[in-house]
Amino acid sequence: MPKLHPFPVLFTGLVAGLLLLITSQFLISMTHLQVINERGHSTDKLRVALLLEGPTYDQGWNSSALESMKELQKRFGFSLEIANNLKPDQLKAAATKYASNDYDLILGHGVIFSDPFTQVARSYPNTRFVSFNGEAPYPNQTTIRYDMKPTGYLVGMFAAKMSRTGKVGYILVDKPPEFAQVNGFQEGVKKASPHTNVVIGKVPDFNDIAGAVRTTREMIAQGVDVIYTTGDSFNLEVITEAQRAKVYTIGYIADQRYIAPDYVLASMVQDVRQCYRIIMEQFTQNKLPSGKVMYGLGEGVNQFSPFGPMVPQKIREEIDRELKQLLQHPVSFGG
Repeated sequence: MPKLHPFPVLFTGLVAGLLLLITSQFLISMTHLQVINERGHSTDKLRVALLLEGPTYDQGWNSSALESMKELQKRFGFSLEIANNLKPDQLKAAATKYASNDYDLILGHGVIFSDPFTQVARSYPNTRFVSFNGEAPYPNQTTIRYDMKPTGYLVGMFAAKMSRTGKVGYILVDKPPEFAQVNGFQEGVKKASPHTNVVIGKVPDFNDIAGAVRTTREMIAQGVDVIYTTGDSFNLEVITEAQRAKVYTIGYIADQRYIAPDYVLASMVQDVRQCYRIIMEQFTQNKLPSGKVMYGLGEGVNQFSPFGPMVPQKIREEIDRELKQLLQHPVSFGG
């Protein structure tokens, strides 16, 4: 019987094992690629950038976006880069920076990002650009629009029902995407109380805190006793100023009752988490539509927070009934 030499046998075994390992890894890789092709983007290496016009601590629009994406990052496992407090002349450069570094998805949290994204998108077809309330002419662009007129209508009814002086106020930023909601608000007020006056206060910029506080004081001096404020970054200051005068407010974007529990009647929550949840689910499955996409009450993106204790049960029930009517017979007004 021939004598076996240990080294050649060991060598042969190692080679066979190595070949088996390589074959196994190859098959696993092919299966992984097949899964990626079927499901869309591989979130293991997905790179996402979130661009914010204002600060991340505003307790409204910007902070909601940051919190939403941090939460979704845990679920989807993407890498996330944040750029905040961006000035208008920095937006194009910021978008170019991330696109040129092969980011898969760039989210511009506001209408101000729409034009810069359009200027950049054509040069980076492999990056998806998502903004809000603007235009999206290229296939790799999406703009999310909120169906705000029904929302404004519902809040207008609520404000009118809660007013004792017959004067309600609405503070907004003087930009076209905001007009649909204020029109709905005026219609809702008239539906609930035809003799209630609506005082509209406009400020030029979402970060114009001084202008918003000045407008609040002017409204209060005119006898307004319920104020709806949709300025995102300045809501905190408006609500605080109204509280000093013992005037009710209705918050926006986040549930802002905690700012002044005795004076915030409720908040029209714009559920940014739900919005970004839809975006990320569709994007990772290659199902995110190009162009304009509308979200509203029906998608759960817009919803009332719980009411404050000062709101009578009768009014709660009336608003709930009106909301159910809107959901049962949805009409998209745009905005």
